[in-house]
Amino acid sequence: MSIVKKEGIDNLNAKQLAAVKHTKGPLLIIAGAGTGKTTVITERVKHIILEKMARPEEILALTFTEKAALEMEKRVDIALPYGTFGLWISTFHSFCDRILRAEALHIGLSHDFRLLTEAELYLFVKNHFWKFEFSYFRPNANPYKFIAGLLSHFSRLKDEDVSYKEYLAFAEKKRKGVKPEDKEMKEEAQKFMELASAYKIYEELKAKEGVMDFSDLIGNVLKLFRSRPSLLSMYRRKFRYILIDEFQDTNFAQYQLIKLLAPPSSDPNLSVVGDDSQSIYKFRGAAISNILSFMHDYPKASQILLTTSYRCSQSILSASYRLITNNNPNTLEAQLGINKNLTAFDRRKGEPIDFFYLPRVEDEAQEVARFILTYKKEHNKAYKDFAILVRANNHSDPFIRAFEREHIPYQFLGPGMLFAQPEVRDLIAYLKVLYDFNDSVSLYRVLSAEIFGVEARDIIAVLSVGKRSNNSLFEQLEKIDEVRNISESSRKKIIQFVEMVHRHQKLIPSETAGQILYYFLEDSGLLKKVYEYHSAEGERRALNISKFFDKLKSFEAMNKDASVFSVVDYFDLTLQTGESPAASQVDWSENNAVNILTLHSAKGLEFDIVILANLVEGRFPSRERREQISIPEELIREQLPTGDYHIQEERRLFYVGMTRAKEKLIMTAANYYGEGKRERKISPYVAEALGHDKTSFIPKPNTSSQIPLFDWSTKTNSIEQVTGTPSFTPVDYLSYSAIEAFKICPLHFKLRHILRIPTLPTAAQARGNSIHYALRDFGQMFLTGSKPSVKDKDILFGLLAKNWIKWGYKSREHEKESHLRALNFLEEYLKSDLHKTGKPIYLERPFNFRVRHDLKILGKIDRIDNLGGGNIHVIDYKTGARVPTKKELDQNMQMTIYALAATDPGILAKEISKIKFSFYFFENGSLVSTVRTQNQLEAAKLELIDMRDQISTSDFSCSHSIICRDCEYKIFCG
Repeated sequence: MSIVKKEGIDNLNAKQLAAVKHTKGPLLIIAGAGTGKTTVITERVKHIILEKMARPEEILALTFTEKAALEMEKRVDIALPYGTFGLWISTFHSFCDRILRAEALHIGLSHDFRLLTEAELYLFVKNHFWKFEFSYFRPNANPYKFIAGLLSHFSRLKDEDVSYKEYLAFAEKKRKGVKPEDKEMKEEAQKFMELASAYKIYEELKAKEGVMDFSDLIGNVLKLFRSRPSLLSMYRRKFRYILIDEFQDTNFAQYQLIKLLAPPSSDPNLSVVGDDSQSIYKFRGAAISNILSFMHDYPKASQILLTTSYRCSQSILSASYRLITNNNPNTLEAQLGINKNLTAFDRRKGEPIDFFYLPRVEDEAQEVARFILTYKKEHNKAYKDFAILVRANNHSDPFIRAFEREHIPYQFLGPGMLFAQPEVRDLIAYLKVLYDFNDSVSLYRVLSAEIFGVEARDIIAVLSVGKRSNNSLFEQLEKIDEVRNISESSRKKIIQFVEMVHRHQKLIPSETAGQILYYFLEDSGLLKKVYEYHSAEGERRALNISKFFDKLKSFEAMNKDASVFSVVDYFDLTLQTGESPAASQVDWSENNAVNILTLHSAKGLEFDIVILANLVEGRFPSRERREQISIPEELIREQLPTGDYHIQEERRLFYVGMTRAKEKLIMTAANYYGEGKRERKISPYVAEALGHDKTSFIPKPNTSSQIPLFDWSTKTNSIEQVTGTPSFTPVDYLSYSAIEAFKICPLHFKLRHILRIPTLPTAAQARGNSIHYALRDFGQMFLTGSKPSVKDKDILFGLLAKNWIKWGYKSREHEKESHLRALNFLEEYLKSDLHKTGKPIYLERPFNFRVRHDLKILGKIDRIDNLGGGNIHVIDYKTGARVPTKKELDQNMQMTIYALAATDPGILAKEISKIKFSFYFFENGSLVSTVRTQNQLEAAKLELIDMRDQISTSDFSCSHSIICRDCEYKIFCG
């Protein structure tokens, strides 16, 4: 039985408590697996605030991954009375993005820079390729061969805090040191000069076009702080306490940023938490580099070692310790002379670790399936208590097949790529059909989709005739009358399909890919099918399609050309580079299914029973993958380990896998994996962990000569089917727009705010958002003290042009008319007192506050002005035509929510009597104001809670109101 450690400072052990209550100066916390490091960080933040050692906005908490940042924020949010508002909790990159959005102008960069994805960077370099002075790195046969390697090379240089100027100086020094007769050294020096020059051009091109890559976020903040000492001093004063989680995974540049914010000479309140045994993301295995540097740079730092594990049994802890000591001397234990041998909290020995060794991979998978069924029954476990950890995604295939034969429900929790999901690939395939009618592979995929119902034999008949006639599949579909021996039903569906494709093809010059794809969802009937799901798997598909449309919207917002051709090229590249958003998971922790996931995905998770699979050389440890273009050793600033760093890195990953298990750990391997005829050697990590001689392992004989044919009789679904419409998780956050949507129509609320079914933009939305964005950017000038001037009109009109959203209009004339109207709105705004005398202090001010411990309200206030004497003016811009009556305004829930936010102690903490509330209506240039009372606020809290309860228990049926006639979702309810 595993231990559930209670949260709260009263439940901490002595060492945890010491870490939480550490008052002043630097602190290093070395926290082993399951020792409660997240709890310690949470309680330390809480302690700092509650003991008034610092205000929330004076605390900076940074971590390595988004998953870890979200977990930290969630824990702190629950623990503190007013949640996390004001706290800076994020990844290093998100933190730097926030700094640069506010301060980039100080180093000549635009604050509205675009952050390019990996695929977009590839296209960026490809589009500018001939501006680079490439020779060696531009082979004639494939000039673009090295683009991905170059991008990785530049990123690694930034991780090591190497600028292009330093690289050029290094390359020049190399060139000058070459002896004329040494051809090999001469070629190497030329390569370095070519790379350094390309690095310089790459940086200049990005700066010119106002774009950045991911590594620029760290590098440009370093540049900002180093070149603007006054700004650095401001942020040093701002952050009185800095906490760094997953410190073992930070790179050299990130550590330099930490030292700038918390200089060693100042004896700062800097706490870092790490465990070198769980470092699985460091370059060349530099697991202890920054931790050792920290001890050197901050010699007065206190050191606390957490060694009590609340997760694993002693049998697992002892085995994992036996394993990881093989990384000596490249461990903190060896370097610092400390003892990192973890002890189970309850001293329980736990079950022994078992090793299944089978002749073939199919036998290995089948043995695991049998074990799960037996152990589940004997120990009263659920399927979700089991996890199978694999080194790579495709290693899961044999287990999936075994589970299907045994009717064991499963779910894959690895880094599932959105663009690789079948339902998303179907949509991309349709775009490819429009892109190129000769793409018969994509066309076959689309035509074979269940939604069209064309029989497989009929598609084969069409293909056969087309082959004889030398026609592509689509050409033959257009000539369907020439194809005999197909059903009339299929013939009719094919005719309708071809008509639809022709109709959509005509839209390509005028519509975006996203809009055309939306028409496809409507015309094919897929949109309604997405909504009418009756299983968890159906819900997952619906959410994935919604996420895909979100990605299309983002692409349209960031690219002038969002045509079918551009979008298909972009998605081809993202699939090629492996870049993709994560696919949706539907409450995976609640699904009663065996969890299958990669070792990297498992970090931070825990399960009752863990099965480490495929433990043979070549799979785990995996084969080392060398960099396409290596960074010169002379430019590496991290302390690299001695010995085989790849084997050491893989051993740490194995350690992470072992320590995910709370109760039972199983290791499995097979003698043969069907990859050639060579037998596989058992992973050395098995013997290291179990303390056995690896020659003692003998494969267990297979009990059956072959898997019976009837094992394939019926397949199970990956996640158990749910009858009826799935019930949704109780609502724990709301916004004003969500509340209004529910009031109008519960079905509309469900489609927009739960399923997020995509809809076409409207002209009103496009114009309204364009005006809002223009005023947001315009208002930034007045936050810095600028005064109204005669140039304001030109500036504001220019900002409208920059922020203008083109989509949603019926024609160019419609768009032109709407743009002219928007210009008139803004011209009238410039004549108003709101512009002439207003003193904005916040623009687009986000907020989140708790009405009760289980309900959070989210939103954003367009503008807040300073009225003097501690009074403020809350303003909301309205671009709609209707101006409400005074009675409606006084009862308006949106303004009441703004009032709750402004009076919340964790946000603005204003007295209600000191706040004026106004709507500015662009339609007639009027400012209509109202006030709120404390009684109204208390009544509103009860109303919000009641609304949450109504939503939580709703069946989300259509209201059939008059508004439904023009609703964008009317296809669902008729």
